[in-house]
Formats: sequence, C-alpha cells, structure tokens
Amino acid sequence: MYRSFTDRVLGGVCGGLGGLLKVNAWWFRAAFVALSIVTSGAFVLLYLALWLAIPQESLVGRQRGGSTFLLVTIILTVAILIGWFLSLSGGLRTTSGESLFWPGILLCLSVIFFLRQVRG
Repeated sequence: MYRSFTDRVLGGVCGGLGGLLKVNAWWFRAAFVALSIVTSGAFVLLYLALWLAIPQESLVGRQRGGSTFLLVTIILTVAILIGWFLSLSGGLRTTSGESLFWPGILLCLSVIFFLRQVRG
C-alpha cells in the first residue's frame, strides 16, 4: 500500500486506500470525516499516523504488494474504534477515573513514528 501521488487531497492516504481496494477514494474521505466528528478527532490522529507510516507512491513505476500496510491500517482502525467504544462505556479508566483513551492513541502514534524511523 502506498499513499497516492495523483489522487490526493491532503496526504494521499484515502487515494492509496481507494486504489488498493478498487473503491472510489471519496468514500474513504467521507468515512474519515464522519468518524473523526463522531470520535472527537481520534480518526484525525489515525489519518496522521497512516500519513507517517505509509510510504509515498513513486512516479517512476508502480510498486506491488502492500498487504502489510493494509493489515496495519485495519488493525489501527479497529483498535481506535474499540478504544473509543470502551471510553464511552466507562472502560479505559485509571483507578482515579482518568481516561486512558488519548494517552493510548499517543502511544500508538509514538510506536508508528519509531517503526518508521527504524525502517528508514
């Protein structure tokens, strides 16, 4: 999976997902906007994490593969949705009652940034 160089509005993440799954990228853009509003911005952070984690498409030639990044994308999306539902139901709280949702998201972003730096 690669971020699209030609079908991009912001970072090319939705264009890359659309190209990989053969779906119009505007469906992904609408889903990201709607889910960002519903989850109070958690999907904005997911988009930024994917922007950091997924490499840019090359203009020289089309690359093949990308199933690893698709799997990471699916796992991150499911993890954020589960975390958001748990935070709504009162889960993900410390013993003093503080929410662990946003620190968990920041921890995921930190791991993604670290792995991107290690990968090169």
